[in-house]
Parts: sequence; structure tokens; C-alpha cells
Amino acid sequence: MSKIIILIEPVDGHFNPFVPIIKKLIEREHEIICITGQSFKQRVEKMGAIFHPLPNKWDPKDAEVYDFFPELKNKKGLSQIKYYLKHIMFDQVPDVLELLQQELKVFPADVIMSDTFMVAGNWITELGGPPSVRLSILPLSLPAKNIAPFGLGLLPGNTLLLKLRNNLLKKLFEKLLFKDVQKHVNEIRTKLGLTLFDQSFFSKGFDIPNLVLHISTPSFEYVREEMPDNLKFIGPVLIDPIANFKEPNWWADINSDIPVILLNQGTVSKNLDDLINPVIEALKNAAVKVIIVPVEPGQLNNLPANMYAEKFIPFGNLLPHIDIMISNGGFGAVQNALAHGVPLIIAGATEEKMEVAARVENAGAGINLRKQNPSVSEIKMAVDKLLHNPSFKDKAKRLQTDFAKYDAAKLAVESIEQLITETNNKA
Repeated sequence: MSKIIILIEPVDGHFNPFVPIIKKLIEREHEIICITGQSFKQRVEKMGAIFHPLPNKWDPKDAEVYDFFPELKNKKGLSQIKYYLKHIMFDQVPDVLELLQQELKVFPADVIMSDTFMVAGNWITELGGPPSVRLSILPLSLPAKNIAPFGLGLLPGNTLLLKLRNNLLKKLFEKLLFKDVQKHVNEIRTKLGLTLFDQSFFSKGFDIPNLVLHISTPSFEYVREEMPDNLKFIGPVLIDPIANFKEPNWWADINSDIPVILLNQGTVSKNLDDLINPVIEALKNAAVKVIIVPVEPGQLNNLPANMYAEKFIPFGNLLPHIDIMISNGGFGAVQNALAHGVPLIIAGATEEKMEVAARVENAGAGINLRKQNPSVSEIKMAVDKLLHNPSFKDKAKRLQTDFAKYDAAKLAVESIEQLITETNNKA
């Protein structure tokens, strides 16, 4: 039995991928301390892990992310990504490191596991702490030849001109556009007594951990000429059906020959005018059924007769009935849809959404609308295209077959246990 500390950014999209991994670790009798936000306390303890809270300064608790960090509201695309990096991902490092150092005095962990944003879990290894594992829960941000910088949502270069563009953009980002972020990171590292990064902080984020576990497969990622030896693809973390799920009273309506469309705008971006309202208008008279999840009770009134809204339906129960998913591009939701062979229409321009959309487009498994708030006509055309062009479904089915070869929780736990064994053998 080993002791493991797990650090998770207090957001559903970051927490959920850890759930089956934590359960599997506990099943194998490892002792787990999970450091995350107060709103996840009950879920952590229900799994059998020990809950410890993040510093209040970095814990939204029950507040929405955009309310807790109001500066994010008016930022999109690259501007929003830079704010996330500087003022959330890296500014919290000193406080979280201090918390980790206190934890390690009473709980001498064999390994520290953290999500993409909780870099303190990796930096503490540099300060003499235990080995670290990064669970990569976003599309790969690893810089590479012919790959455009993370945050632009541009496809890889498959022509000489596109390769030239992407490589020039890569230099531009590293030398100019992300220069302020790199400087900010190195200022924090100097205060902590750590060596300055001599490469892009994106690259170093993959170099520092002993192990990087990426929750996807090579078939859904861009082809890179070189990959770090410490990076392993473990496949997407999939949501299992709930056996005792109580189906809504309209459930029988989706078991017909009429195409069923799932509209999912996620749990962070909640402006109904971005995607939900345009889709309602676009499809209100269409020969389809539309299921809108998640929506708070009373948030949508007087829905058209072919539409249903619910606060929660487990993806594992719902996705087998879905023909098309319209989404703002959350990485987990998109991969769960593809794991059921469901093609996608994606409209997203916040957080990592444009990068997820680009990967769907690159795989041929859906349509990338390249914006946050598509027009009614754009949605109509995209739905019609997916319903009448079988190539999108075929490509989604190929990814479904590929995803089925992986068991993320099993592969993650085996990799973590191997790291602990190798570390102990070296001691």
C-alpha cells in the first residue's frame, strides 16, 4: 500500500477524469489524500479518499468560475488562455506548494498526482519532494514542429505553406506573444528558489513530471515527430451508465426513427445566447428530437414540442441514443460522444474549446463552427450536413473502435504503481 496525494483544480471538467482513477487506486488499497475545492468534499469522501481543502484564495466553493474570477468574463481565445495561465495556473503555485509541504510532513506521500493546471504538484519534485504524475486532461499543449501554438485552434500543417505558417507562429508565440507569461513564470520560480525555465513553459510542463498520463489516444491527437518518453496515452475517461437511473417521462420518445440531437453547453460557459438559444431557434420545426443538458429547472420555458431539457442525465445512459451532439467543446464530453460513435458540431471559443474543436475537425468526426455563438442558419446547415453525409459518422465510429482498446483507470493505476516501484528500487 502506498500513500498518494492528488491535487485537482476545483472544476467538474478537471475533477471528473480523476474519479475512476481514484476509485481504482483505493480498490488496490492505496491511501489517498485529495486536495481540491470544498464543493467536492462529499464526492471525495464517498470514494473513500481523505479530503483536504485548497487555500480559500483559490477555491471558488459554490461560486461559478466566471464569478470567482470575474476578469475571465470579458476574455476569449488567446487573451483568456493567457489570463488563466498567469493569474490562476501559476499565481496559485506558491500557496499550493506551501500547503503541500505541510501535508508531506504528516503524510509522506510516495507520489503526487495533479491535473494539468495544478503545476505545484510537479514543481515540488524539483524542490526535493516525491515523484510526480501529471494527468493531462486537455488537448496536448506540447509544442512541436509543424503544430500551431496551443490556443489558436489551427490544424496541423499538411502542406508546405501551412507548415511554414505554423512554425512561424510557434516562434512568434514563444518570442513575443507569450513572452510576458514566460517572464511571469520565471519570476515565480525565482522567488521559490527554482531554476529559470530555459524553454517554453508549455514544453517544461511535460519535462518536469516523472510521468504524464494523457487522457486520449494518438488517433485523436495531432501527429508529432517526437514525443517525450515520460508521456503515455491512457485513453479517454468514459462515463459508465448508472444502473438505477430514473428515466424522464419523455424517455420513450427518443426510441423512434427520428434523429436525436444532444445539446450540451457544459458547466462553465452558461450564457444561453451562445449556443442553447440559437439551437432552439434553428431546430424548433425540424424533424428531430433535441435533448438539452445541463439546464437548471425553470431556466428554459415554453420549449418546442420536439425538445426536452434536464439538469442532469448521465452520459453513459444518454449517449447510446444520440445521433448528433452539439457542444461548446469540452474535452471530456466530446470524447465521451466519440466513444459512442456520435459525430459532433462544435461552437466554442473559451478555455481549451477551440483546440478540442480543431481535433474533431482534423479527425473528420464533426463540424467546427469556429465561433462561440453561431447563427441559426449556420446551425441548420451543420445539422443537415451531418444527417446527410455519412462520412462524419464513419469517422466517429473509427474513433469509437480505437477508444475501446483503452482502459484509462487501469492504465493510469498500473503506470503509477510502476513509478512508485521504480522509485523505491532506486532508494
